[in-house]
This record gives sequence, C-alpha cells and structure tokens, in this order.
Amino acid sequence: MKRIYFFLKAYYVDIAVALIGVFGVFAAWKYGQTTNIQQIVSLTVLVVTLLVIIYLRSREKDFIFSALTWRRDREKWIGYGTFQLSRVCSAYEIINADPGYIHSDVLTWSDYSLSFDFKIGNKCLGVIVRAVNLANYVMLQITPSGIRPHIRVNGGWKKWEAKELGLDVGLSLDKWYKAIISCDKGEVFIGITCYDGTRFDRVWNIPVGNLVFNFKKEDKDTGVDIPFPINLEYGSIGFRNWGDEKAFVKNVLVEKL
Repeated sequence: MKRIYFFLKAYYVDIAVALIGVFGVFAAWKYGQTTNIQQIVSLTVLVVTLLVIIYLRSREKDFIFSALTWRRDREKWIGYGTFQLSRVCSAYEIINADPGYIHSDVLTWSDYSLSFDFKIGNKCLGVIVRAVNLANYVMLQITPSGIRPHIRVNGGWKKWEAKELGLDVGLSLDKWYKAIISCDKGEVFIGITCYDGTRFDRVWNIPVGNLVFNFKKEDKDTGVDIPFPINLEYGSIGFRNWGDEKAFVKNVLVEKL
C-alpha cells in the first residue's frame, strides 16, 4: 500500500490531468457523434500518453542544465557565501563563497562533462568537480595565468601550481570564455575557448593514495602528521571563490559520459 501511496503522491498532477482528459473523452462519447472505434482509440491514446509521461519523469536524466540567468535558477544549488544574479552581466556572481556551491542533482554522478560560460572579475574562478560534499572535492582554480588544481579532503587543502603541471593559460580579466571540463575516471580534461577563437586543452590526473596534513595544538608544536585517503570517484559540480576573488558564470551544462 505504501508503494501505491507514494506513487500516487509523486505523479498526482499527471494522473489528475489524465483523469480530466478521460472525462473529456466520456463527454465526447455522450454528447458527440463518435463511433466505438474512435472512442477506443481516443481512450487508448490517452492512457498510453500518461504512461509515457510517467516513464520519462521517473527516469534519471542524462544531463542537467542551469542557465543562471534568473533568480529561481539558484534553487538546486547548495552552499554558503554570495552566489547570486548579477543583472548587469545577466549571469551569477560568485564571491566570498567558501566552501562554495554545488548542484544537488548530480551528487552521485561519476564520469561527466561540465561546460559553462565564465568571466573572471577579480583574481580567479574556482570550479568544483567530484564533490562528495562541501568538505571533499576537486577544485580547478582558473586564473589569468593558468589553472591551479586543488584537492579538499575533510576541509584541508592540497594545491599545485599551474607552471609545474604545464597548465599555464593566458586569459584576460573581464572577458567571457567557454570552458569544458570532463571527468573520466581519474583523468580531468580541461578545455577553454578564448574570445578570439583559440582553444587551450590540458589534462590533469587526480592523484591517488593519501594526503598528509599536519595538525598542531599550538604554533610552537611540531604537530602530528595524519594521512587522509583521497576518495573522489564521484560527486557533484560547482563553484567556489574565497574572499575578494570574483567571477561570473552562466549556461551550466552537465552531461554523463
């Protein structure tokens, strides 16, 4: 009985619309001039349409799209800080948002492609992928000079500089770009299309094993090294900027690979 109850609760709108259609069909039968075959066909079409609608709604989508050009586009994003519509740029501004914002619909996704339009207003844009939660994720910090990968594990950070990984890119402030970031197992493919039509393509591998963090009770202590395993095989996408780091994003599309 509970299964039936929650099924009706999930699809009551579709069922109500179908019932209205059925009453319309019966009204046509009673007051119109329709043959038996026409009556059966119309009722069959109505039932089949209802079943198709319920099936399509119950399936997990292979993509999600968030335009980030209206205020209500924020409904599916969870996090802390400033992530709001800029009416001047017709995009969402992210600033002073730590640990950032992630999309609630793709928390269990693993291999996917993320694309979006962005403009750096000040310093950088932090792009989050494979976010298990707001304390564990991969962040690609896009700066004018390059892309700096970060890993956040239990709130602690490990980062790499762009030059040491060959992820240096020449970008300009206040120019719009299109980024495509694909996560395939342990590889992250990073593509950025510039305003002049040129494109940068880079690949970065998510490290495996443990990250060691040093914890101290006081500043003068040597501290204790504690390893934390990297477990980022799946997780959501999002954005993060700290302090006065500012950027604008819109047209966010996530597709399963």
